Amino acid sequence: MSIILALVAIILFVVFLLIAIRVGVNKEKSQQELHPPVIHKSGIYSIVRKSPRESIDQVKPSEEDLRKYLAAQNEDIRGTKLLKNDKELLIEDWKNDIESSISEIEEGDKEGVEFYYYSYKNEDPVCKNKISRGHFVTRGQIYKYPKIIPPFHLGCQCTLKRYSGDENLRETTVIGMQSLFNQDKLPPLPDWKNVSKIQ
Repeated sequence: MSIILALVAIILFVVFLLIAIRVGVNKEKSQQELHPPVIHKSGIYSIVRKSPRESIDQVKPSEEDLRKYLAAQNEDIRGTKLLKNDKELLIEDWKNDIESSISEIEEGDKEGVEFYYYSYKNEDPVCKNKISRGHFVTRGQIYKYPKIIPPFHLGCQCTLKRYSGDENLRETTVIGMQSLFNQDKLPPLPDWKNVSKIQ
C-alpha cells in the first residue's frame, strides 16, 4: 500500500512540475511579445536594435554649432566662395542626410540587417581618402560608435546603405567589401568642420 502511495505521490509531483514548467515558458513568451529584446544574437555579432537617433545627437554638431561655424567661413576647402544661400543649403543637407542615415538604419533593423556599406552620391574630396566605396560596418559597430554614421562633414556626399546580401556591389564599390575598422578600433574620420560646397 505504501509503495502505491509513493508512486502516486511521485506521479503527482512530476505532473505538477511539468505544469509549472509549461506556465513558466508561456509567461516568458508573453513577456517577450510585450517587450521584445533590445539585443539580438546573430552568429558572432551582437546586433543592437536601438535607434541611433539619440546617440547621434551626442556626437554630431547641433544646427546652432553649424550656423555659428559657417558664419565665420567665407570659402570651402577648394577655395570656392560661400554665399549665404550656400551656407543654408549646407545646413539643410546636413539635417536631411542625418535623417536619411537614421532612417536607413531603422529600416535595416526591421529587416534584421547586420551589415551596412558606404557609398557616395557625388564625389567627396574630404571623405575619399578615409572611407572608400564598399567599406562596411556592422550594426554592433554603429551602436558602439555612432560617429561612423554619415554625414561626416559639411557638404558630405558619403551615404550608408544596408546590405541584405543580394545587391550587386561591383558598380558601387572600388575595394569590394572590406571592414572600415581595423581590429575593432575606431578609424580616423573626417573633421566635420571641413566644408565642401556641392559643385
